[in-house]
Amino acid sequence: MPKLRQSPKERMNRAFMAALRHGQALRGEKDLDTAQIMPKSQTTYYAHLRDLDKLTREELLVLIPRYFTDRQLCEAFGVEYHGTTPR
Repeated sequence: MPKLRQSPKERMNRAFMAALRHGQALRGEKDLDTAQIMPKSQTTYYAHLRDLDKLTREELLVLIPRYFTDRQLCEAFGVEYHGTTPR
């Protein structure tokens, strides 16, 4: 079966999840640790991970400063990066 091309939305979702997992690994945390600091319930956090479109602004304000670099954010949101942050 031929491999299908990813849509831009799928690419952005994969980049977002990869950056989140990378940030968690750097801090030695798992999803359970992240769910405990989120403003909503643990069940809601896991549901929003399955469908990233459901993440709220309030949740992003917790996740982004803790786990993401500006380069990773640009990749996750499909914006060309012009800064100097190392990979």
